Parts: sequence; C-alpha cells; structure tokens
Amino acid sequence: MNAHRGTTTAGLAVSGGVQGIAGIVDPRQVQFRNFGNVAGADEAKLYHGLETPWATQCLFAKLLRRMSAASAGGGNKTNERIPAGYTYLAQFAAHDIIRNSSLSPLLAAHEAERRNEREEALLLDVLYGGGPFSDPGLYVVAKPGEVVRSLMRTGPMAPPSPNAMAMPAGACPFAIRDLPRFQQADLSDGFESGRTDVLVADQRSDDNANIAQMTALFLHLHNAVAGALSSSGIPKKDVELPAGAYLFDRTRRVTTAIYRNVLQNDLLPRLIAKPIWDLYNANGFRPLVDMPQGVPIEFSHAAYRLGHSMVRLSYVFNDQHPEGEGLENVLLNRSSSRPHRFPVSEHWIADWSHFFQIAGSTPQFSRRIGPTVNEVLLSAYSMPILCVGPDSKPLDPATAGLLSEADRAALPDPNASGLLFSDLVRGTIGGLLRLDALIEQLPQAALATAPLLGDAGKRDQAIRSWLQGSTVAFTAAEATELAENPPLLFWLLLEAAIEQDGLCFGTIGSVIVGDVFMARFAASRAMIEDDPITQDLVARLFPTGIPRTMADLILFVASALNLGDAWPRFITPPTTPGA
Repeated sequence: MNAHRGTTTAGLAVSGGVQGIAGIVDPRQVQFRNFGNVAGADEAKLYHGLETPWATQCLFAKLLRRMSAASAGGGNKTNERIPAGYTYLAQFAAHDIIRNSSLSPLLAAHEAERRNEREEALLLDVLYGGGPFSDPGLYVVAKPGEVVRSLMRTGPMAPPSPNAMAMPAGACPFAIRDLPRFQQADLSDGFESGRTDVLVADQRSDDNANIAQMTALFLHLHNAVAGALSSSGIPKKDVELPAGAYLFDRTRRVTTAIYRNVLQNDLLPRLIAKPIWDLYNANGFRPLVDMPQGVPIEFSHAAYRLGHSMVRLSYVFNDQHPEGEGLENVLLNRSSSRPHRFPVSEHWIADWSHFFQIAGSTPQFSRRIGPTVNEVLLSAYSMPILCVGPDSKPLDPATAGLLSEADRAALPDPNASGLLFSDLVRGTIGGLLRLDALIEQLPQAALATAPLLGDAGKRDQAIRSWLQGSTVAFTAAEATELAENPPLLFWLLLEAAIEQDGLCFGTIGSVIVGDVFMARFAASRAMIEDDPITQDLVARLFPTGIPRTMADLILFVASALNLGDAWPRFITPPTTPGA
C-alpha cells in the first residue's frame, strides 16, 4: 500500500509501503531510540550490566540457572487467558513492526548503526512485501486480461502418509495449506534435496512451524477477501488502476483493516493488564507516554520478548497427531533447517480450533508469563552463543580449555544458554533505559496501579526474595545489582508474575507494548480505518460488523474459501461425527 491510502490513487497501491507525500520515508520513523526520548537518552540512564562483560556474563549464568530452577518447579503454568495461537499472532505482528538490522549475541559487542528496516508498521508489509510490481514472486500469476497479480501464493501439503487418519465422510481435501516453498534445480548452488526456499516477504515467517501456519492463514485471508470482493460486484478496474491492480488495492485495504481490528480488539486486551488497557480506552487509544517517531529499543529488546515465556513445550496441530510435536521439532521444522521435510506432512497443518477458541472449542493455552522460560528455549536456539572470557574478549574453544574450574562455573550453563541468554545479552548491549529511568517516564495513573514501581524498597525486597528461592548462590554484590538495577527483561518477567499472576504483562510491559501499538495505529489510521474507500468496502462485505477476533477472522476465511469441511480440518465443527 502506498499512495492508495489516501482518497486518491495513482496505481501505487501495488508497490509496497507508505512513503509519505514526497515519496521519501522520514528517517525518524525507522530509527531505534529510547522509550519516551526523541533523541538518545542520557548515558547515565542506560543499562550496561556490571563493570566488565565477564562479570555480567557470570551474573547472567546464575540468573539463567535460577530461572531454570523456577521452570522445573511446580505451580500452574497454564494461561487460560491467552490461547496458544495468540503467541504467534503476536510474533506475526512483531515482524510487521520491526526488522532489526543488527543482531549480536556477544556481550563485548555494541549495536552501533542499528536501524529498523521495517519502514512502516502494522500495514501488513510483512505479508505483502513491496507489492506485486516489486515482489511478483509472492503473488499468483495474473489471469489473461489482468495486468497485475492480485492473489497471494500458498503452498501444498505432501500426499497423505500411509498412517494418516482416514478422511471422514463429507470432508474434502484442501491441499494448499502451507507457505509457498520451492526447489530450484538450475541455479549456481546446485540441486538440494527438498524445498529449500520460501516465497515470503519476510524470511522470519518461516522461523518455526507455528509462525509459518499463522502466515499461511493471513495469505488465505487475503485470498478470501479478494473472492468476497469479486463476488460483491466491485468493478475489475477504474480509470486509475488497471485490471488486477484494482482488486489487489481493494483487497489489501480490507485485509489490513481486519488485521488491525483483531489486534486492537482481541490480541492487545489479552496481553495488556486491564488497568492499563482502561487508561488507553480513556485516552482514545493513544499512547500514554511515547511518540510515533521510531521504535523504542525497550520494546524490541525487552518488552515484546515476554512472548518467549509464553511458548509451550509442545503443540498439537490437528487430530492427525494428537500427541503433538515437541517444541524443538516445531522450531526446526522450516525450509532452512529441514528442506527434505517439505512439502509439509498433514500433521503439521493447523486446525485452528486447537489454537483459538472457536465455536466452543477448547484450545491449547500458552504458558504463564514469568521468569520461568521453558527448558527448550533455555538451551535450543539457532543463533550461535558467543561467550566472553575474563579479559572481556570473545572466548574460543582453546581459551575455554585454559579456564580454571571457578571460571568454567561462571560460563553460561550449556543447558541454559539459548534464546534467553541471547535476549539478556542484547538487552545489555542495546542501550536500554535502566528500570528506574523507565519508571520516571510513567504517568501517575499508571504508577498508581503498581505499588512496587513507586517503592524502591519493596521492589528490592521482591527481587531478593525471588533470588533466594533456589540453591543458586548469588554474591552480595550480584544480588544488590539485580535488586537495584535489574536487566529490563528480567524485571518485566518478574513484574508479570507478581502483578498479574503471569496471565498478562505487568505495568511497565503493558505501557511499553501498548504505546508502540497505539502510536502505530494512530500514525496510519487515516490510511485504513478512517479512509472512505476502506469504510465503504468493509460495510459492503460485513454488514453486521468487521471481524473483531481471531475466531471471527478464521470463520470468515473458512466460509469464503469453503474450508468448513476441509481435511485436515481447518476448524473442527463442534457436532461433526469423527471431527
């Protein structure tokens, strides 16, 4: 979407993201910065860890072991407020807000020249890329007589395996249920087994099996809207847009409006604490603190990483494999890791009734949010984990062999040094605000909902109490550092557990995440929600109201694409025999 987001168009709708009146993106929109700060914050207000990378690494190693001990403990870890599918809807939206140009897993490094490569947010650039002119490979080849491609490509499943469940009477196969993947045999890199490449606007859409299915769902949503618009009798073209381009323009408008409506009315109220959500409601769904320009690194490097604690240890995709798939398999089932596993087998196809509450279904739920990240994410992750040595230089295997026993014990636990360690490292080298500096940014109405934020002594006591809940031995200096100056991600996890029993984000996490979404909604509302063309199309397609929830969205797709009886199930009808 581009100039079409106003009331006049000139065929630019098919080219990609908004570029402003002059066709140039304001650089302030794509730079990272600190929360509540247009420019960089005072260096004294930033978190840097302990005096050396080695000392910080030692602290993180103990913190990881403490979190691992908490993960192994008892207690209810099931979050009935957030069905499992919302974890990956949140990841999909995060990819639509941020595409970080700098990724470093080394404590001794710095994230200089960091830039957000996502020029516009929450406009489904993650799905559409540059549009059918710029990224034609994402789109179905145009029909004869059409100038521009208008439908999204999707990919097939493999033929049913010999041990697949028999298709129930009345069901019908619907094979195009995955991302479009392919095998290119005639290029310089030669022939590889399986489908090694994925035709998606953002390669992170194939980071894991769940986000791949979520992206495929939105590809289906676009095609469902296109079909519904075609059936509604809209013209094939107008004086400004040729055949195909007109349908794509109108379809993208409506698809984006549905997506944003679901984020605001279904996802965010589940993630954000109710007292903070009430403040947004009273404020006209505008930010409480932050501003539209740029993205705060406290969001990208800490607050939105709370989603990692929501990830389950296993997922049931459909009734073909009721035992489910373990998380490690879910993370590795992608073209870059297992090209020989594609086209995808039938038991990896999502029956969305297992992920969202649809027509009375009981879905899988996410994990409660807290400092109890599951053991797979503590250890299994594709990013290389680079340690530092006592001299603060990168630690190579030869150097590691020379360490004393005491120094070896200070390295991250090899069974607890995966994604969480990477998150803590990036939160240290990224230049995030210290917790006390963030608290200063909060309005009094938000502080009034969170007693710990207004009382440093109580906050100190809460952290120390948690640290003492295992056999991990922190030195007095380490305990004091964590209590008085905790890494932001650690505090946000603990805050969610203390304030909300892990059912949603705590106060600071809610404000950081809420402000980012509200600012992005406000910045582009005139292009979507307040656009007369979009309003007319939505009213025509949805006379009783645009979909507000993921259940509404999925039921619309099922109806528009005749997927109600698809096999494997797209949704499970509550009364269908054999469902």
